[in-house]
Amino acid sequence: MAETDNRDLLAAMAAELSDIRAEIEAAGGLVSEVLRQLPAETRLGYLTRSQSFDVLSQRIGALAGLAQAVAEEQPMDTALAALPLAEMAERMQETAHRARPSAAPADDPDEASGASASGVLQLF
Repeated sequence: MAETDNRDLLAAMAAELSDIRAEIEAAGGLVSEVLRQLPAETRLGYLTRSQSFDVLSQRIGALAGLAQAVAEEQPMDTALAALPLAEMAERMQETAHRARPSAAPADDPDEASGASASGVLQLF
């Protein structure tokens, strides 16, 4: 797949995710309307659980923004730093950094050869 195809696909995914977010928010609004009809003593438990609609909406929105940023060829670290949800940003950064080949500094022969890792005692 060509690079422009990848960008187009990511942009389309971002649009789809934004549409899904709007639908989640609408469903959450409907649930809130129904919950208002419940007696006060039973409403609280359902209100707390219905907040998952808000969390889902935020997560989907964050993923849409990330997909759009990558489609616009923003540097990965910049795109990840813009994620509004700290836990998601951390998970995504860990994944992105694992996927990148690490370049060992040329001035450290042990690091360059992969002979030692930080915190590993080399006896020979």
